[in-house]
Amino acid sequence: MSPLVSCILATRNRPQFLAQAISYFLRQRYANKELIIVDDSAEPAAVPESPQITYLRLNESTTLGAKLNLGIASARGELIQKLDDDDYYHPDFLSTTVRALQGQEPLATIVGCDCFLVLSAASGELTFSGHGWCAGGTLCFYRQLWQRQAFRELPRAVDWWFLKDHAPQRVKLTNPELYILVRHGAGHLWNTLGNSDVSEYFRRQRPYARRLNELLPVEDRLFYERLRV
Repeated sequence: MSPLVSCILATRNRPQFLAQAISYFLRQRYANKELIIVDDSAEPAAVPESPQITYLRLNESTTLGAKLNLGIASARGELIQKLDDDDYYHPDFLSTTVRALQGQEPLATIVGCDCFLVLSAASGELTFSGHGWCAGGTLCFYRQLWQRQAFRELPRAVDWWFLKDHAPQRVKLTNPELYILVRHGAGHLWNTLGNSDVSEYFRRQRPYARRLNELLPVEDRLFYERLRV
């Protein structure tokens, strides 16, 4: 039987994105999965009842790192998949990350996307990230790795510190269509890249060869189109 994978999703005050993220989780073709949502929003979210979904509602705001740690501590799986609440995940994303992680050294390996697509919600433009990343919204690893060193309880840059703290072997996924990073105006935690603005940096990258309407089903495209209004 395929191992249980625990997907950890931290969110705050993004109810429309959370609903979309839940739909991406439910559409994953990998069957043996659970989703742990850790939410410190001002108001509780509407979360569908499902044996695969656990909703942890916090009564006061806390750091992103603390939310991720709480989610993992509450998870049942030995494989951990970090998800972001505002990005797109292909239905085969989870199957791909799990397959890449299985058989690797548990205390020395993190799987992540080496490249991905970037959607500007304002313009609808789709660009290619280039290679050499280990995208924070795609990290997959064994629970044992986290038990050795958890996420730092910081408000941002927790992915960068997690990779730095572990200095792991990185198994790189190279299909950019597995994951779309969505740039929008709703409170990004990642806004600078070196001396550059992140959104401006990605706008300078080359356009992707395929259009959004070739990659996403209609209901998902309409969701992102509504963000432009």
